Amino acid sequence: MSSSTNTRNIPRVASDDRSDLSTAAPDRSSSPPSSTTNTPWCAPRLWLAVLVGVAVGGSLVASMRDARQISAYFSDASSEHDAMLLEQQRQMHEATLPSNVKKSTMNHADNDQDSQDSSNRTKPEQPMNIVFFYADDWTMKTLGLLNRHVHTPNIDKMAKRGMLFRRNCVTTSICWQSRATMMTGLYVSVHKQLRIMDNNMFNKTVQWPNTLYPQLKANGYHVGFIGKWHAIYNSDFMSYTFDHFNEYYGDHWMDRNGRMRHVTELNGADALHYLRNVKPPNQKFALTISFFATHADDSMPYPLQYNPMPYTAHLYANATIPLPKTATENHWRNLPWFFSESNEGRARWRQRYDTYEHYQTTMKRYYRMATEVDDVVGAIIQELKKQNLYNHTLLIFTTDNGNLHGEHGLADKWYPQQESIQVPLVIQDPRMPRHKRGTVNDDFTLNIDLAPTILAAAGIAAPKHMQGRDVAQLYLNAPQAKANWRQDFFYEWSQGRPEDAEGHGSIDHIPAVFALVQKDYKYFYWPQTKYEQVFNIMDDPFEEVDLFNETSQTDLNKLTQLRARYSYLKTLSQGGSYV
Repeated sequence: MSSSTNTRNIPRVASDDRSDLSTAAPDRSSSPPSSTTNTPWCAPRLWLAVLVGVAVGGSLVASMRDARQISAYFSDASSEHDAMLLEQQRQMHEATLPSNVKKSTMNHADNDQDSQDSSNRTKPEQPMNIVFFYADDWTMKTLGLLNRHVHTPNIDKMAKRGMLFRRNCVTTSICWQSRATMMTGLYVSVHKQLRIMDNNMFNKTVQWPNTLYPQLKANGYHVGFIGKWHAIYNSDFMSYTFDHFNEYYGDHWMDRNGRMRHVTELNGADALHYLRNVKPPNQKFALTISFFATHADDSMPYPLQYNPMPYTAHLYANATIPLPKTATENHWRNLPWFFSESNEGRARWRQRYDTYEHYQTTMKRYYRMATEVDDVVGAIIQELKKQNLYNHTLLIFTTDNGNLHGEHGLADKWYPQQESIQVPLVIQDPRMPRHKRGTVNDDFTLNIDLAPTILAAAGIAAPKHMQGRDVAQLYLNAPQAKANWRQDFFYEWSQGRPEDAEGHGSIDHIPAVFALVQKDYKYFYWPQTKYEQVFNIMDDPFEEVDLFNETSQTDLNKLTQLRARYSYLKTLSQGGSYV
């Protein structure tokens, strides 16, 4: 490709690669210590981190100032975050959004000059440009719209001018598997990208030309990708897929041209460079900004697993972050019997949340990284406005998986608890009818829907093998779409055989799990031990009471229904059917 740019920076293995069960569970005796005392193995990186934290201001800050001063983002967002909007959304979050809560309509002013086209619906004459903000390890509560303790004003504005999908979930909560699902529109058990270095996406279990990015390229889009790829690089297939491919991730601070810069700052600077200098002026484009934040760097000791930029240090300095209700020793003990201290989620909990002080420090640094991503989102949107592209561009913000922040005595992902599987999806679409803007959708949307949704917005029919749906139909064709939309879904985490997880790996490390997720009930099945759990999440939204094992309240008829529905959806989902 004469016009393509392929800047490939090969990073070290990303921190969550330890959950690839092709290797044995790590020896806890050699885990990183919780302090810097007597830790020669990490001394160079600690010294580097200290230098970075003191010396780096970052050129993303300068880049964002080209569009608008960072302080203006926060003051502007403050005025637009009206009290009714915040209170409605916070109440929804704090009540874990039960279905009997009336869906909120965000208070959007008709004279908002930043709103997309003021007509009832914008109908672009040609397919839209696409900007896809793809974050990492970002649970639903990491939105200022739903949680007063974190600042995300630019993503909140996207929701105000678009739609927030409050029941959006991932079908597998782990980075590389979920990212392959995003690209293919398939469940993990179908695309079989079970381990990071698997090559199955490339014409083995999936015909690569029929996945998201090759389809965009084949239909006239200039395709750019910046940031975390998290899959094998197959040059035979990648070379004709991307016009501009700049991959890097794994560290929060990176050396570029002799200067240490934060990965989020690089994401923003590289995205602005693409918009200003790379994309052709008269060609539709699809740009993915694939953030490494808010992913932890698990190779670093506390508190450097989350290592934000200095300019956000003031934001949470005097804040107190509430502990989750389920962040107790009793909740940890109530997990299934095979959750031991050697569980990887428990090991990461010890590194981040094992004391109140550790929790406060970790969460403040995590939220700072979220705010930094939000600043990049704002800078890119300002650039789109400056280039008169804003009203002709589909904006999507979502993430690959959620994250447990001490809930149930765990850290990170993998499992089907709400904090792990429920993630933000915000869509700002020029086609969206005005009366739909600023509303909250209550349907189950999934990461298998991302590829069909993006392709449909580009005017491209989704390949028949894709299992997901066009989410835009929920606001473009709402009555008909909602009448036929899914009411539940199948969840899976396994690196083994789809039917029973045989070959998955050590149950002590990260056990495999399947689940049925509904709006009122959840059914968990742990295949390595044939252990079952049932939660009534309408009455028990924090999943504290396992009706099957901890009480005598299990309704046998309900249990039979859940088992049957689980089996049916498992067969459909793992068999490649449209769901």
